[in-house]
Amino acid sequence: MAQFVSSRWVGNRWPSIEIEPVETFMFQCLLAHLAAMYHFPLPPLIDILDGYVTDFKLLGSDATLRLDNWSLSLACTSEAVRDQILTELQALPPDFFG
Repeated sequence: MAQFVSSRWVGNRWPSIEIEPVETFMFQCLLAHLAAMYHFPLPPLIDILDGYVTDFKLLGSDATLRLDNWSLSLACTSEAVRDQILTELQALPPDFFG
């Protein structure tokens, strides 16, 4: 079962959502879900040394989804957008991500 927790990135202080489990399939499912729900094209993935990152617009806010060896998180420039997305993700059925 997926877990979503409100947080904030240390470096740029963007409001974020920390996601567990930290797995590639969760990154892919979450990105596909957000793209379908908010009607944006799937953005290109950037392969980083220990995972993936992708940038896109989410409800008018710059957003980044990042997966590395230690974390899976979604961050955006707007706390209101983060809070809205967090509420929607927490309301998904427990088996939504498999």
